Amino acid sequence: MKQIKQLGLLLGVAVVAAVAAAATMVWLPQAGTNTHQALVATHLPQARDLPAVSLQQHSGQTWQAAHPQGRWQLVFFGFTYCPDVCPTTLADLAGMLERFESQPTTAPEVVFISVDPGRDSLQRLDDYVGHFHDDIVGVTGARDQIDTLTQALGIAYTLHEPGPDGQYAVDHSSAILLLDPQGQLQALWQPPHGRSVLAEEFKIIRQRVNAGRS
Repeated sequence: MKQIKQLGLLLGVAVVAAVAAAATMVWLPQAGTNTHQALVATHLPQARDLPAVSLQQHSGQTWQAAHPQGRWQLVFFGFTYCPDVCPTTLADLAGMLERFESQPTTAPEVVFISVDPGRDSLQRLDDYVGHFHDDIVGVTGARDQIDTLTQALGIAYTLHEPGPDGQYAVDHSSAILLLDPQGQLQALWQPPHGRSVLAEEFKIIRQRVNAGRS
């Protein structure tokens, strides 16, 4: 029988999905210290490095958090059996990508990372993310690699005990994370997200980051 797997944030608090979303902010600046008050997103005053984690894309290629190969990425953690938060969020992310189709601005890559590798095979991830948008990348991998990444990002998840049918629920943080081309965490959005907010604020944050590096 699968054992309950529980990750906490830096304070070690056990959380469920709704609490986890808010708890993601424990190690981030609070609203009063955010220097970009006009944004719905929390734009970090200093980008955070990510650990050298290696996972697999649904295509079979390697995905490394710290080496995004020059792409901006929007990253969301969940699982394919999710009944509500994941499909709603992926629909928003797909809508965000569609807004870039008629614009000269390059869209960020959208990455959906499953915290449930026991059920979410690469083929299942391929089918699942393809339902929302052809450009969304499904990713999963070894449990220790997932745990290293989620802990570094302040993402919490809990796998519950299986029911009589062998299925089980998974509680998880619902933040969308923005990684820059150097593989650093730059910002995050807490729900509700909204495709328009994601598209417009991504462009604003990217412009601010690029201006600061020039």
